[in-house]
Amino acid sequence: MKVRRIIKRGPIVFATSEDGSMDPAGRASQGLFLADTRFLSTLKLRLNDLEPILLGSSEEILFESSYLLTNPELTDVAARDVGVLWRNTIDTDAVHVRITLANWSLSDLKVEASVELSSDFFDTFEARGVKRLKRGEVYPPALEDNALKLSYLGLDNVTRVTRIVMKPDVERFKDNTVYFPIQLSAGERSTIELNISMEEHASEGVNLQPEPGEVPNSKPVWFDKGATIVTSNTLVEAIVHRSTADLEVLMTEYLGECVPAAGLPRFAVPFGRDCCITGLETLIWNPWLSRDVLFFLAKTQGKTENPWNYEQPGKIMHEMHTGELARLKEIPFGLFYGSVDSTPLFLILGGEYLRWTQDLDLYHKLKHNFEAAWSWIDDYGDLDGSGYLQYKAHTPPKMSSAALTVGLFNQGWKDSANSVVYADGRIATDHPISLAEVQGDLYRALTIWSEVYAAMPESEGMQDQSRTLRSRADALKERFNQEFWMPEQKYFAEALDAKHRQVNSITSNPAECLWSRLIDEDKAGSVADMILSDSMFTSWGIRTMANSQAAYNPFSYHNGSVWPFENALIASGLKKYGLLAETEQVFEAMLDASLYFEYRRWPEVYCGVSKTVGGVLARQPDASRPQAWSSGAIFLLLQSLLGISPQAFSKRVNLTPALPASLDHIVAKNLPIAGGRLSLRVVRADSGVLLEITDNPDNLDVVIHPVRTVQTGGTMATSK
Repeated sequence: MKVRRIIKRGPIVFATSEDGSMDPAGRASQGLFLADTRFLSTLKLRLNDLEPILLGSSEEILFESSYLLTNPELTDVAARDVGVLWRNTIDTDAVHVRITLANWSLSDLKVEASVELSSDFFDTFEARGVKRLKRGEVYPPALEDNALKLSYLGLDNVTRVTRIVMKPDVERFKDNTVYFPIQLSAGERSTIELNISMEEHASEGVNLQPEPGEVPNSKPVWFDKGATIVTSNTLVEAIVHRSTADLEVLMTEYLGECVPAAGLPRFAVPFGRDCCITGLETLIWNPWLSRDVLFFLAKTQGKTENPWNYEQPGKIMHEMHTGELARLKEIPFGLFYGSVDSTPLFLILGGEYLRWTQDLDLYHKLKHNFEAAWSWIDDYGDLDGSGYLQYKAHTPPKMSSAALTVGLFNQGWKDSANSVVYADGRIATDHPISLAEVQGDLYRALTIWSEVYAAMPESEGMQDQSRTLRSRADALKERFNQEFWMPEQKYFAEALDAKHRQVNSITSNPAECLWSRLIDEDKAGSVADMILSDSMFTSWGIRTMANSQAAYNPFSYHNGSVWPFENALIASGLKKYGLLAETEQVFEAMLDASLYFEYRRWPEVYCGVSKTVGGVLARQPDASRPQAWSSGAIFLLLQSLLGISPQAFSKRVNLTPALPASLDHIVAKNLPIAGGRLSLRVVRADSGVLLEITDNPDNLDVVIHPVRTVQTGGTMATSK
């Protein structure tokens, strides 16, 4: 499988193959993109019309990819006499391509270097395969004074221009290719520079986002104000380092807020669900990420009923695009609301953020947005009056000039058309669908806001609302544990269909309800037994579907693959139920999986083949990397191990620390928590752990809970 090289800064994404070349017909959306438009689709280096040979490449340095190549045998030039160091950099003013040729032979040599450059100015959806019946006009390339101009007038009356200023002088230009004669003495080097700028010029009345040609710094001012977490395990350290760097890369400014793009290269835009989950994962590290996410999602919250993009008052958006297809409404994804869980996740993030920060100022500013989200759940989310949060398949009622005219058939995070299936492999088409994990999201939203309202100053007047939400949560929990439970399998159904029949496949969906605490205590052990059985657990994590199911496919997107973010959520849930050995098993499996990826970076997803079957971890060739909620996973895992649980609007911080076998200590400095800061150290000691508070400048009331042993699912576990 070929490796991709992907770098990003602000709204710019530069995606190439592992040898630096870009091919518009290549997989995984290769190209140079500004927001939702590909401004360069072809970039190919040749030496005497032959492609150089790749020796190695890297994207380890932020905003930079580098490639080391050499020549095949050429006329009058022996193989490997020319070294090529190719470096792509996204700077704050332009994109720079520097190709340095070095003569490694003992004599002078001549070589003609050529670079093929072109742009189709595809919208990102076109780059992903969407076919259009009609496009705008791509103008012929124009070379003047060593500057190549590529331009396109879209059907949205926006002119898009790619300018490439080149050094040294171009000898000739033919068939979209610039040629440079290179003469090198022994040991001499020569560099070709391509400085690329991208522009959008809109006709009057057309709003552009981001601003044309602007490349803001991707790192917000708050990024370096987070906690520092150090462990005794060098592998964990590498994951933390890479995840922090990847989150910096993914940060993008939208509507004045800095939020993480979902993943590269195909999803370099904000997704409501992904933003919320990434925020929840990283509260222990940097709650300001969650603050920007909350303000951004509030600004894009639904205001009217619009069947085209599934907008409804109070609903939180699914994804946002700003390209030509979105502006022309050829696709419903400009600002699309086809997600059943973004709204409860917005509420969960808001409640958890308040619990961690006590930021009443944010609460007052967004109070009407939180209330609107609750109203959406009550007025639109429960489609049949059952008390469950549900969705129907979405097809926009509008013809389009693009082939992609539908929204999403499934609207949970597993949004593949075949991701909600019965055990015999039949797709659940009888909508509305009540997904198990979405009921968990609703339950957590109800419980966290009940806690937050109860802890607020009495002057806020939310005591009655706290009790109401608690009562709703209790009723939901009772009904869920009755109607989703499958006694024969000793596990929960993936979903209920429109007739409230169980969608009875064995999937990871219900296990996410451990994180939300929706599962009854007496059933948690059985859930753990199932997800850690051979049918569900690979050598590198929990599968999305058991291998005993008819629809199981370890290479699929959602029916047998392994998702790091979901494993982190489930591990967090196992810890909440006191299942420490099981938590450790998932943690260690994820650490092992990281060994198979560059820079110890967890991708979006990988295949669900066990080591005993394939012998090696199988990668998903089109998986996003980096991906926001995969980058955030390590912080949630460390939070779970430390057992940190602040009490809302109080100086009290509860701790139930535990260390897996792979960690001898965790040191956390300047944790932003309970409106203050806290530093601590957890160290292994005999059969338990010791916790030392190393700094507590805000006099937080730290309560370390003893653990007790409970019997669950045939295993012994400890719980607070």
